[in-house]
Amino acid sequence: MEMTKRQMDIVNAAINIIAQKGMCDLTTKNLAREVKVTEAALYRHFTGKAELIDTILAYFKQISDEVIGNLKQMNVSPLQKIRRFVFDRYGLFESQPELARVMFSEDLFGNDPGLISKVRDIMHSHRDEVILNITEAQKNGLIRSDLDALQVFRIIIGSMRLLITQWNLSSRAFSLTSEGEKLWNTIEKMIKESK
Repeated sequence: MEMTKRQMDIVNAAINIIAQKGMCDLTTKNLAREVKVTEAALYRHFTGKAELIDTILAYFKQISDEVIGNLKQMNVSPLQKIRRFVFDRYGLFESQPELARVMFSEDLFGNDPGLISKVRDIMHSHRDEVILNITEAQKNGLIRSDLDALQVFRIIIGSMRLLITQWNLSSRAFSLTSEGEKLWNTIEKMIKESK
């Protein structure tokens, strides 16, 4: 997805507004003020709020696809690929905290079946790639084979999401990466095949 610099500015401003004030405050008036353009100028870049939200989701998908593409190219163990996926998320959210608040906001997409479907597709691409690596790690004796791969995925990603939520709710009072390291080490001890 190619975006102009101005479109990217608008997307980032929209993410900031949603993260700080909620979806109901994402109005053309507030967005125009944030980007420092007229409301009419916004319509040169997006036909309306629906297209803007679609573009935000496409941006999330692009970020995810890049990470997954990079993981596939890495010449490391499947367990290391999972770890790198998790720590990529931590790094991304530490550098762009508003992104985490919006990406993990379930009420953002309301009851719009089209938006829910797009979010689900992004989540499923994460799930499929991580489960593929979990299964591969189980075959290689790196993760316990008596554990269900989907449940291992839920332990890893669910714990990551909880930590990110706690980080956001504490006004980012701790290092996400440092706490993420402790969390990863704990999970790894639980799921690792004992030799």
